Amino acid sequence: MMLLDLLFDIVFNIYTSLGFGTKEYKIESKMEKIKCDHPQAYEIYLQNKELFETNAELSKKILDLNLKNKVAVNNTVKEIFARFAVTA
Repeated sequence: MMLLDLLFDIVFNIYTSLGFGTKEYKIESKMEKIKCDHPQAYEIYLQNKELFETNAELSKKILDLNLKNKVAVNNTVKEIFARFAVTA
């Protein structure tokens, strides 16, 4: 059993050390999916990547975003545009 725990810890550490499963990776993945319909929002993300990852309100909004809900995606993109004073 101890060997199984050790193996699990090693796999988990490799997984997180590669960046998978981190908040930053999840935000980047969602923004890349948004890029298809809203390339300007993705450009804003690239220019302000650190802010997207460190701002608690903004990162929570992106992490909680349901990408299948187009209305929610559009509302989030509008909020991103408003936050960064961009007209669509």
